[in-house]
Amino acid sequence: MTETPSNTANHQRLAEMFVHLTPIGARIPYSICIDNQQNIWVASKGGLFKMDRFGELLFQEKNDFAKKAEPFCQVSFHENKIIYAYSEYMSGLTLLKILTLNGETVSEQFVDGRIQSLSVNDIGEMFLTKRVRGNDSIIYSSDISCPNCWSEMICEDEYIFQTVCALSSDLLVVSTCTLPINMYSRQSLRLINVIEGKVTKSFSKEGKEDGQIFFPLSIQKYGSDILVLDKTGRVQQFTQDGEFVRVAAKIDAYLGNAFVVDGNIALIACSGIVLDRVCSFKKFNGFYKL
Repeated sequence: MTETPSNTANHQRLAEMFVHLTPIGARIPYSICIDNQQNIWVASKGGLFKMDRFGELLFQEKNDFAKKAEPFCQVSFHENKIIYAYSEYMSGLTLLKILTLNGETVSEQFVDGRIQSLSVNDIGEMFLTKRVRGNDSIIYSSDISCPNCWSEMICEDEYIFQTVCALSSDLLVVSTCTLPINMYSRQSLRLINVIEGKVTKSFSKEGKEDGQIFFPLSIQKYGSDILVLDKTGRVQQFTQDGEFVRVAAKIDAYLGNAFVVDGNIALIACSGIVLDRVCSFKKFNGFYKL
C-alpha cells in the first residue's frame, strides 16, 4: 500500500533548512536538546555537535566511524551539564558522558547494552531504556551526581519499553510495543510512577489515525501535556489523562527522528529530506507552530 501524496513536501527543501547537518559530519541525528544559553546540541551517528541560534558550529566531538555507529544516540541537558550517550558497535556497550557547556568531559563510564532512549527529570534523575536482548525489557535509573550506579526501576516481559520521557520527579511516560517488532506490533503509551515502579495508566494504541501512535521516536513534555513524534511525521498532543488533544505539527512520514520544543516552535531533526539524501535540522514556522 502506498502512502497518500504529501502536502508538506514543498516545505522540506534544502533551501528552507534551519541547519544543514551533513557538511559538518552530523550524519543521521537521533536526539537534540537546547541548553540554558539557547544553544542547540545534536547527537548523531557522526558524533556530538553544538550550534548557536544562527546555526554556527560551536563545538564538535566527531565519531570517525559513523557508518558503523549504532542508532539511538542521545543528548539531554540538566543544570549546566550535557548528558551524552552512544553505543559502540563491536562491544555492545553504551558510553555515557557528562560534559560542561564548553564540551569538557566531567565524567564518562560504560553501561552494559545498547541505548534506546534517555531522559532526565528536574532533580537530576536519569532514566534509560535499552534495545532488548532476551525476553525482559527494563527501565534503568541513576542520578547525574553518580552516573555509574544504575538500578532497575521496572521490568516487563509482556512488552518492551522504547522511548521514555520524564514528566516530573515521580512520573514517566514511555512508549511500548510487543515483540516481534513489526507493523503488527501492539503499541501504547504508559505512565509510570517512579517511586512505586509501576505502570499507572495506559493509553493510545497502534495506528495512523489521530490519537493513535506508530512507533514513537521522541516524546517531550509540553506544559502539563505530552507531545509525541512518531514515524508518521506527526507531533501529537495528549493530556496526562491520556486524552488526545490535537496534531500540533506534521511533516512527511519517516523523516523526523527527534524534536525539541522551542517556545511554540518544534525544532525537528530529520534525515532523508525530500529530493536530497541528507541529514538536517528543519525549523517549522507558520502552520507548523505548536
